[in-house]
Parts: sequence; C-alpha cells; structure tokens
Amino acid sequence: MTRRSLIVLGVVGVALVAVLLLTRLDFSGDDSLGVLHAPGLADRLGELESLRVTRAGNEVVATIERTDRGWGVAERGGHPVDFDRFRGSLLALSEARRVERKTALAEFYPRIGVEDVGAPDAGGYLLELGYGGGRPEDRFILGHRAGTGMIYIRTAGEEQSWMVSAELSLSDETRDWVDRDIIDLGSGEVRRVALDRGEGDRLEIAKDDRDDINFTPRYIPEGRELSYGSVANSIAGALANVEANDVRTAAEVAALPRAVLARYETFEGLELELDVREEPPAGDDADPRYWALFAARAAEAAAQEEPAVGAEDAGPETPPDTAEERAGELNAALAGWAYELPGYKSDQWFKKMDDLLKEE
Repeated sequence: MTRRSLIVLGVVGVALVAVLLLTRLDFSGDDSLGVLHAPGLADRLGELESLRVTRAGNEVVATIERTDRGWGVAERGGHPVDFDRFRGSLLALSEARRVERKTALAEFYPRIGVEDVGAPDAGGYLLELGYGGGRPEDRFILGHRAGTGMIYIRTAGEEQSWMVSAELSLSDETRDWVDRDIIDLGSGEVRRVALDRGEGDRLEIAKDDRDDINFTPRYIPEGRELSYGSVANSIAGALANVEANDVRTAAEVAALPRAVLARYETFEGLELELDVREEPPAGDDADPRYWALFAARAAEAAAQEEPAVGAEDAGPETPPDTAEERAGELNAALAGWAYELPGYKSDQWFKKMDDLLKEE
C-alpha cells in the first residue's frame, strides 16, 4: 500500500470517528428509542406553577406564572398568556419520544443547538418547569429543528442529547407568548365613528342604516365630494380582527400625551372608546408607537331595529349578547392594558377630511 493510500485511509478513519462521536449511533440496537423522553411529565403538569423560557446569554424571554386569574406573562405585567402556544409546548414536551441518540460530548452540542444557554451565541432555549409542593424543576434544552416534527433536546444536567418527535412552537420574542387577539368589531356592526385629535381637529363618519354599504363623513365642505364611495369604510373597520403588536399595563403609558380619542358606536348600543397615547420615537429612524386604552359601555338609549319580516316564524334562536353584556366582557378583558395596534389599523384614526375628498 502506498504512502498516499495510507494518508487517505487515515483521514477517512478520523472523519468516521468524529461522526460516531457526534451521533453516538448504536448499530447493535437501542432499547431506549421510541420511549418518552420525559416519562411522567404529563402527570406532573397538573402541579405546574410556572414555565420560564430562556435564550442565549441567559436572557429570559417569558416567565409564565399561574395566578388566581389564570396564566399570565410576568414580563408583560401578568397579561394572559397565548394559551395555545403555552399548552401546545407543554403537551409536545410530555409526548416527545426519542427517535435517535445524538452526541454526549459538550464540544459538539452547538452543532445541534443543545449547549447551555449561558453562551452568548447559544442556539436553543432552556425551558424550566416549576412545581408546587417542593417538587424539583424539570429543565430541558431545546435545540435546532431536525426536520418536520423533529427537534434536538437535552435534559439539563445530563450529557446525552437526543432527536425526538415533537412539534414545538417557541419564540424568542416576549410578545409572542402573550394573547394578542384582543377584539373583533366588524364594520357591519358599526353605526358611527368619531375621531377627536384635539384643537378642533375632528372627523365623524356614520351610516343611517345597517344595510348601507358605505360610511359618509359628516359636515363635508360645500362644493367638495368624496374621492370614492367607500373611502371612509376602512376607518369603521379598524377594529375588525385585531391582533396587537404588543401590550403593556395602562399605568406604563398613562403619562404619554394623547394622540387621538376614537369613539365607536354600534347599532346594538355598544359604545367603545379608545384613548390612544403616543410614545416618541426611540431613535432618529424610528416611528412613534401608539398605545390604545379601551373602555366600553352600553349607550343609555340603544338603537333598536325592527325584526326582519318572517323572523317570528324562523324558530327559536340564541339571543345575541346585549350591549351591557358585551361591554362587560370587553372591559374584563381589556381594561387596565394598553395595546400597540398594527400601523395599518392605527393609521385610520389620523385621517382627516381632506384625505377622504377629491382634490379641489
């Protein structure tokens, strides 16, 4: 055998050893495959008191705690958690099954993202599950995804890592752990919108009948006309299917100046007021942030509609929530919080009359 052949064989042998060390494959069979990675976790979840998610540099992303009001995110003043993400993560962990044994050597952890999250460039997340009654925490390091429905995992304090079957939806943004689906008030429910930006800068739109297609601004200047018939409809629809960008406690924005006071009235007599506060830009290239505080009530004289022809023969139906009931539900969910709405929503409240009219 030539010297060159020996060198090639040596290089191949070193590479093969490295692969074996990284994956720790056991070609003779592994009876630990297919078993739950965290046996008994499903039973322990009934005693869960907290879940902390930490990323690289030991930066805490979210601390989710059980309170007398339910599960809340501590970093957002205890605002209710996105329960689907929270519950889904816990269920996925409790049901994760080992598919393949991976490395047990710390120098290879970064390749699959299961190194300790104290490292500034760590690739995974540390999930710490805290229990009542003095039960020890469960601590897992979730690494890179390993394909559809697969992820690398290592139980903190153990050397061996694994590829497991688990569909986890994690995020390194605190806001993504918060329930941000806040309101859905369709334009079809709205009768009137009034915008007051102070110093006489006001705009009001309305429609007289629910079946009207378009909203009409009040007090259109003489000789002017709308640029197109539905130009004001986007203002009325600004509260449809709203997912907030972020949330704070109302106290955190109380000192900010008011940018606009928006009032929405529905045909059922619900009145919804949005007190929108402006946070100055954080830098030269940044835009202001607008935080909305919600308050709802039932109008003293709710608009009553005539029943539809034939409605008395349509059979029993579940009666809709009254304005009082809906106002109570909205206040219970939104009072005490300030929400940053997407720009395409909040921009509607800064439209002026000239924005709706044809040029002179």
